[in-house]
Amino acid sequence: MEIALTIFSSISVATCIFLILYFLFIRKENPFHDIILGLFFLAIALRISKSIIYYVFSGIDTIGVALGFLGFSSIGPLLLLYFKNSIMKSGFSTKHMLHFAYPILGFILINLINGYDGKFYLSALLSMSLYTIYIGPKFLFNKNYVELITIWHKTLFYAIIALIGAFTFQHWGGSMLYYTIGTAIASLIIYILFFYALKSPVLIKKTNRIIVSEKQINQVVKALEVDKSYLEPAITLVKFSETIDLPTYIISKVTKSVYNKSFPETINSFRIKDIKDKLIDPKYKNDKIENLAFDSGFKTPSAFYSAFKKETQKTPREYQKMIIDDITEAN
Repeated sequence: MEIALTIFSSISVATCIFLILYFLFIRKENPFHDIILGLFFLAIALRISKSIIYYVFSGIDTIGVALGFLGFSSIGPLLLLYFKNSIMKSGFSTKHMLHFAYPILGFILINLINGYDGKFYLSALLSMSLYTIYIGPKFLFNKNYVELITIWHKTLFYAIIALIGAFTFQHWGGSMLYYTIGTAIASLIIYILFFYALKSPVLIKKTNRIIVSEKQINQVVKALEVDKSYLEPAITLVKFSETIDLPTYIISKVTKSVYNKSFPETINSFRIKDIKDKLIDPKYKNDKIENLAFDSGFKTPSAFYSAFKKETQKTPREYQKMIIDDITEAN
């Protein structure tokens, strides 16, 4: 029985390798998105391979233990990056590397101590559980993202929960048989993901039907008109999306329907309105126009002048003179 379970688990590693090759080299619809999935299955393959080698050879070299830990502790961060990228359309940034600080540190420490310490794997299991607990309410059960959640997202999420159960069973089983059965259960989960991928190779199928609720419209409008998010120089659609916890496609839909502009155009429009108000306010008469632009969120004078001219068909000084002249004539 144990031999059969070992063979069964070994084939699952080959299955992971197929998925790795598929996402990294064959499926090229979204490079960053596919790389994350490829690395995700690589992480799982490393963890299962460690278990198989440990069982078959009744032990494993330090580098094998370290690689197993690196894969195990990277599953959670990679799952989070996948959900963020596929749902919120967030690209890669340097801050994402912080999620892999502990996996890399653990990999180094295991090699330095030159031995296996179950506490490392227990901490990786805890880390994987915490990431899953965060991802559930943040994405899968968040009403704001209901239009973007696919069967694949759900399958992947619940598969990870099952993996956590399998590795927990393996860790606390107390015997080699429990250890092997836990590995076999984890392998079965890989088979399920593999067959689902074969059945639905597109994986991410977006709906063309975009429904925006009144609450979502109010969220965007409040963030722009009341909270004045446009004043932040580094604001982007992705960052704004994360701030108000709405997907980018909803925000774009709202700005188009409410302001008849794309998101960047809407941001610039609010910034220019802010500057236009200041240009005719005596309190700001001695301020440089460039300083007003920086205070309103523009990062460079050239970007400000270009946006202002596009919005008003005038330079700031021409606009200021026109408004002042109109006020003078009215009085």
